[in-house]
Amino acid sequence: MDKRIEKHEAEFGAASQSPVRAEGVIAFLKSLTLARLPIFGCAGFIAFLFLANLWNFAVERDWPKLRIRSASPLAGVAKPKPAPWTFDAFLSGETQKAVSINLGRMSPVFPISVRAKNQLVFSLFGGSAAPGVVIGRNGQLYEQFYIDEFCARDGAFDSARLGAWSSTLRDIQDMAQAHGKSFVYLISPSKAARYAEVLPRSAPCAARATVMPEKLAPYRAALDESYVRYVDGPALIAAEKPKQPIALFPRGGSHWNSVGGALAMRDVTRALPASPVGVLDFTSAPAPEAVGTDRDLLDLLNLLWPDASYPTTAIGRAGEKGDCARAPRLLALGGSFLHQVLAAATLAPCPPQIDYWFYMRTEDNTIELGHYRRAPGDASNGERLAATIEELDENLAGADVVLLEENEAGIATTKQVGHLAEALRRSH
Repeated sequence: MDKRIEKHEAEFGAASQSPVRAEGVIAFLKSLTLARLPIFGCAGFIAFLFLANLWNFAVERDWPKLRIRSASPLAGVAKPKPAPWTFDAFLSGETQKAVSINLGRMSPVFPISVRAKNQLVFSLFGGSAAPGVVIGRNGQLYEQFYIDEFCARDGAFDSARLGAWSSTLRDIQDMAQAHGKSFVYLISPSKAARYAEVLPRSAPCAARATVMPEKLAPYRAALDESYVRYVDGPALIAAEKPKQPIALFPRGGSHWNSVGGALAMRDVTRALPASPVGVLDFTSAPAPEAVGTDRDLLDLLNLLWPDASYPTTAIGRAGEKGDCARAPRLLALGGSFLHQVLAAATLAPCPPQIDYWFYMRTEDNTIELGHYRRAPGDASNGERLAATIEELDENLAGADVVLLEENEAGIATTKQVGHLAEALRRSH
């Protein structure tokens, strides 16, 4: 060892005395550094990820806006639940599992890693790596929930449930009218049922999709027998489908497009007695690119290069605004299909202030309730407000129009019917 040290010292001393040899040593050191740059780069990247994860974990609970985020966060990924810091949870491994999941999702490279994997599955195999989203024929995207419901239809129905449901809707209509409010019930359509011809070939009912039993006939009969004022969205789509140059359900979306929603809102305003918002008329044109709910399933695929250039629509006002003494107030309760309907309502002759009570199915199959308010003429989601019983009662008291929506996939089973009936009974 001592001899080698002495040799290097001698060489260095000699090199320091010779410009030529000194330049050779410097060149050698540079080449050695360049050769190791990839190692240094990888080590630096790993250190950055480690420190970024620690930082994100530290600020997540109290200062979430300080997190280091990806420029393109993932769509539809539920926020990780906080790790349980109890002795029992630690012994069972629940704490360690939650911490590892949270750290993984907090990593700035997590989104791009997921997108890269999803793009590989989509591009090479034509498949979906997003839970609950499936790819049908001609690239049509569907939610698995709606396919499962459609393929399970056998024409049977529970007459007792049907009778109780239609009776409750009639009670809602009577109570609303007693308080001087107009009421309309809306059935929204399911893409799986209304565009069944392009279901994925793997769907259980793909071979018989176009000859499935008609589910809604007894529901329509019950509504007619109870004299409930309603708009039949599935029948509207069936009637308009051959007339429209652009499909009423966009390729990358689960919901009807702006024209589908506007057709439904037009029928709602026609059904209202002495409609305080006036009767809707609208114009339509092809949209340059799919946005919003027209690409909700495409967004859930979380691809690196999503193609949103498929045909869809944009709507506009037809005619001038009405002479309105004040903005009417519309209370809408239902699911996500109401978004396009309420966007169309902003183009009515007297655009209303809209309180939208939104019932959404979560990852664990529960129902989450939100409340959004749109100012007259505001076609966006609006401002999110408290979703309390007191707030609902206050909205109901001030409403001129009450719109209640159920999708055909869950008709007579959703919570909004009962919630509205209870709120009206409280107001008596």
